[in-house]
Amino acid sequence: MEAQTKLFENKKIWGLNQTQLKFIAILSMLVDHLVYGIFEVGLYQNIISAANITIGGSYVTGEMMDKIHFYGRIMIGRIAFPLFCFFIVQGFMHTRNRMKYALRLFIFAFISEVPFDLVSSNTIFDPNYQNVFFTLFLGLAALIIIEKFANQPFIRIAGVLLCIFAAKFLRTDYDIFGVILIILMYFVRFNKFQNLMVGMSTRFFYGFYYQMTAFVLMYLYNGERGKGFKYFFYAFYPVHLLLIYFLRMYIAKNPIAIF
Repeated sequence: MEAQTKLFENKKIWGLNQTQLKFIAILSMLVDHLVYGIFEVGLYQNIISAANITIGGSYVTGEMMDKIHFYGRIMIGRIAFPLFCFFIVQGFMHTRNRMKYALRLFIFAFISEVPFDLVSSNTIFDPNYQNVFFTLFLGLAALIIIEKFANQPFIRIAGVLLCIFAAKFLRTDYDIFGVILIILMYFVRFNKFQNLMVGMSTRFFYGFYYQMTAFVLMYLYNGERGKGFKYFFYAFYPVHLLLIYFLRMYIAKNPIAIF
């Protein structure tokens, strides 16, 4: 039983601790959102003139955009979300107060909504698309229900389905896929090989082949928490979105050259 007191318990001299994995996740997310907010939303919605960004002395072409999208959002950006799901499962297993943990996610979901909508829709509020904190909150809520009603299968199943379809109804980032991934990772939380198999299965959801990189990183988790920075990681999400929005507004008025 002691072997099950920690998620992915595998203490080694080498490997990645939780803090290192979190920094990898937020760097991946930052690249993803920069490409999305500046190039995809900015250029495609004509918020930024095509003449305002040059790369290597050339204006951004359709072919160049395809490469930026592939390397920035697919190869690098897809690493972040599975790692965030991993942190939700880990937090669920080790937090002293699960309800406070859920409340914290819920509060930051609302704090992040305006910055998220500014980047994704260029408006203060867009009811058609909600930020990833709502997805993570619903995933955590599903895990709480799974354990709390372990001996009441009807309530357990109904509650989990409610969380899954709430993500679809609210149109949260990663919607149903996000909540299901958190649940799957919870059920394989003590087996690294099975977790890799879950990673391989993500290719059937939106064709996210490159999310597999995140599961390889999880395999390298050494069971150590690392240094704190707890609220830094929470605050990074809304703050970096606001900075991307302001950067986009700056580029819309001031041409820039990259490289």
